[in-house]
Amino acid sequence: MKQNIQVRQRPNSLWEKFLNLNPQLFREIKGKLKTRNVVIVTAISIITQFVTGIAFLGELPTFDPDGVLGIQRGRYGMGDGYRSLTYTKNMLGNWVINWQLLWLDLFMALSIIAIFALLIVGTYMLIADVVQEESRGTFNFIRLTPQSASSILIGKILGAPILLYIAILLLSPLHLIAGLGARIPFFLIISFDAVIVASCALCYSFALLWSLMNFGLSGFKSWLVSGGLGLLLFVLTLAAFENNHLITNTIWDWLFLFNPSLVLSYLIDATYLPTSKISFLSVEDLGELQFYGQALWTKASFGIGLILCNFGLWTYWCWSVLRRRFHNLEHTLFSKTQSYWITSWFVVIALGFAIQNHSSVYTSNTDNFILLQFCLCLLGLILIAALSPHRQGLYDWARYRHQTYENGNVLWKELIFGENSPSTIAVAINMALAVTYITPSIFVILEPHERHIFWGFLLSIFAIVFCAVIAQLFLTLKTRKRAVWSAIVIANLIIIPPLCLGFVDILPKEIPQLWLFSFVPTVATKYATLSTIVLTILGQCIAISLASLQMTRQLKQAGKSSTKILFERS
Repeated sequence: MKQNIQVRQRPNSLWEKFLNLNPQLFREIKGKLKTRNVVIVTAISIITQFVTGIAFLGELPTFDPDGVLGIQRGRYGMGDGYRSLTYTKNMLGNWVINWQLLWLDLFMALSIIAIFALLIVGTYMLIADVVQEESRGTFNFIRLTPQSASSILIGKILGAPILLYIAILLLSPLHLIAGLGARIPFFLIISFDAVIVASCALCYSFALLWSLMNFGLSGFKSWLVSGGLGLLLFVLTLAAFENNHLITNTIWDWLFLFNPSLVLSYLIDATYLPTSKISFLSVEDLGELQFYGQALWTKASFGIGLILCNFGLWTYWCWSVLRRRFHNLEHTLFSKTQSYWITSWFVVIALGFAIQNHSSVYTSNTDNFILLQFCLCLLGLILIAALSPHRQGLYDWARYRHQTYENGNVLWKELIFGENSPSTIAVAINMALAVTYITPSIFVILEPHERHIFWGFLLSIFAIVFCAVIAQLFLTLKTRKRAVWSAIVIANLIIIPPLCLGFVDILPKEIPQLWLFSFVPTVATKYATLSTIVLTILGQCIAISLASLQMTRQLKQAGKSSTKILFERS
């Protein structure tokens, strides 16, 4: 009997060749691009553009006889109808329309719509898609395919929100026409689009990373991230439109670089329209934002370049962590070597915004360093969560550590760079790197009576290291909820001491010794003597040593083979 042998033909079209480069992208497109879905998305995009355009056309000059003295209404009339009660007319008696302002408003509206849709809706769609596949069990099957992690993740990012991309592409022609009609240079429009793409790369990478976290919140993962991101974008965009005290001259100014709408300031400035007609953050206001005392944001090329670098660096770190955890969810969030680079980069940027060298009525240099110390403590807590291996990883490291000696690795190298070794030394090194970089600025910028903040930074290091030891100790427990217990204990160590001291009305000025052992030692370093601070540091070192000895004892017990344990018991 003859058998029909089917020979698979090689793809001829460019589309087939493109899809074969990334099978995951082909799978996503095949599942999402249904005729019904495309029609709905197309209708939504067209209706949105139509309604937005009609809304702005409704602001053309009109005569309102019922208004005060028959005032003429309309935003886009040439002249000042609100003050002189008249707009300009041509020789034929028709209104002279400020079409450039109308096109600019339409461009800004479409830009804000695109930003919110891409970042919020796209993030929600991406997380919901991964969570749905995990619930079906197909995501684990994808991990077992011969595709690389980068190929699968890029396929997810390009394919899961494909319907949203279609809607934005349908909006792009009107967006470009409006920009050119507002006399915005073409290269600035392209630069703005590049910033949006860079912000999407960061948000989508973080969304994928978040979806891989095992928090037990499968039904709320997408809502939490998209809701939090939407709230942050709304607050930052509203602040830009309000244009009141936007620049705080503190480290919080860093947050504005994560808002793509900030680039609109450069595009508006390029139109040379009067600022009285535009309610948005101006380039002159951006001049108040400084980095290491330098105003780098007044020129569009520098400002947009720095914003792109900010998004690019965050995306790089997020992507490296994502690739690390994709095939093995038991890995720590990032390696110890990566943590040293991340800490160095974070401190360099954070200190640049903390010492803006600008006299502000809202903050002082002391307040900026206290806020920097708070952010450094948050970084330390994140490092504890990201670098601390769980019980099985620690026990495997302790049991097979003798094999590393045969390969030439010694204990100190394992503790500093090892994969599953305890995180205490790595956290201490990260905190030491940060404080070493910050210390010269404290002694150069601050006045002699303000340099007590240095001791606050030093005490914070030991407090973070103690928390790292306690967290690692609780992660060696046999209970299933050891991560939850570790988080609860650390939270109590941070929150309860200041609350108790405040409840019994013990002020830092009265008994500074107690406040020095809390998570906010800076409030008491001003009133404490040098000997008191040194004794506090010694006390913290003793506490760290005792907790470390207990953890070492458990790891030594875990490192013994089962046969040796049986012999010892017999």
